[in-house]
Amino acid sequence: MFDLRSKDFYKKTLLLMLPVILQQLITIGINFLDNLMIGSFGEVSIAAAAFSNQAYAFFQFICMGLGSGAVVMSSQFWGRKETGAMRTTAAMALRVTAAICLAFTLLGMVWPELVLLSFTYDETVIAAGGSYMRLIGCTFLLSGLSSTATYLMRSVGKVRVPLIGSAVAFVLNLFFNWVFIFGKLGAPRLELLGAAVGTVIARVFEFLFVFGYFAVKEPSFGFRPKHFLLPGGALRRQYVKFSLPVLFSDTLLGLSLTLVSVIYGHISAEISAASSISGSLVRLITVLNSGVSGASAIVIGNTIGEGDLTLAKKQGNNYILLSFLFGLIVIPVLMAITGPYLRFYTIQAETEAIARTMLKITYITLPIQMVAFVISKGILRGGGDTRFLLLADSSCVWFISLPLGALAGFVWHMSPGWVYFFLTVEFPLKGIVCFIRYCSGKWIKEIRAK
Repeated sequence: MFDLRSKDFYKKTLLLMLPVILQQLITIGINFLDNLMIGSFGEVSIAAAAFSNQAYAFFQFICMGLGSGAVVMSSQFWGRKETGAMRTTAAMALRVTAAICLAFTLLGMVWPELVLLSFTYDETVIAAGGSYMRLIGCTFLLSGLSSTATYLMRSVGKVRVPLIGSAVAFVLNLFFNWVFIFGKLGAPRLELLGAAVGTVIARVFEFLFVFGYFAVKEPSFGFRPKHFLLPGGALRRQYVKFSLPVLFSDTLLGLSLTLVSVIYGHISAEISAASSISGSLVRLITVLNSGVSGASAIVIGNTIGEGDLTLAKKQGNNYILLSFLFGLIVIPVLMAITGPYLRFYTIQAETEAIARTMLKITYITLPIQMVAFVISKGILRGGGDTRFLLLADSSCVWFISLPLGALAGFVWHMSPGWVYFFLTVEFPLKGIVCFIRYCSGKWIKEIRAK
């Protein structure tokens, strides 16, 4: 049933998992440093940057869907060493990425105020954030192409180049933020706009480094700029069937998280602040989930591509067990740091009490949440069961969790703890649904180039 003694299994999992975790921590660190450096210029600057970053966070969910969708196919093709099919998959994924991200680039650069208007009606914040959003918007296309190239390289076990690119981009962002926000080394003092300049420089470098390597030197795909217009042929139908559902699923997830923030914001300032505070700690759990699920999708996809379906099922069992154990291990660690973490904030007793309740609910359901995340975003995706996942994701979130959360807050006027519970009940529900699907064995879909 399990294959926990395989050293190769642990080695491959760690080699794929750790870089993903580090890259996500770097991304969180960039946003944290931006907010910290801008914090000295008042609430308007903080709000303008925060709303612009929320728009970018939604864009990142779309990039995640684009990249993860490509991994579903390329990981299986890599298992069979079908380089031609891998190259064609990369070409289709990059073309779709370019088209979608170009639309976001135009929206951010030409109509930044319209983007910000979806988050706030404060004209002062919109005016301050317009120029910031316009500069950030010019990087959407570059970021999308870098992200898809990163996912494609992960599918064949190439994780070092994207990690190095993210690490250097983090250092560049920090340095040029300091230079342009505060006007150091003879540069103009741009304050909020300086943070955008630093971010643009960092993302341009990351694109040149990561995508440049993929398009010029990466040997596994053999993808070069001339292949960008490579016809999809018979693989086009496979891409629509297996990859696009992942894009739709992650896009709907990004939208649902935005709506959760809207629900909290319309209930009270206290629950909204508590959600933001507890959410920063919960994101650390999400980083671990992303690492394990990303590794499981690639490992299982490669194994299915090699034709060893029995081993793929054993690996799936291993990942379910490991994710549950991780959840149990993390609980006491998070409980120990909850008190010191909350003391960093100067907040009212009511807000702190709500935040503690939210975190307690998270800790109680954590093992089930981690299993749900790894099965849905990892194992079943690696198995190619993406259409089922789209139905499971959208049903649990849009037809159960969000309606119950809205009713609890606006109609039933329940306590913040119950509102939070209903808005996060999707995780255990999705875990149960996806576990039943996993046990059925119907999740393994072999993707063929012909």
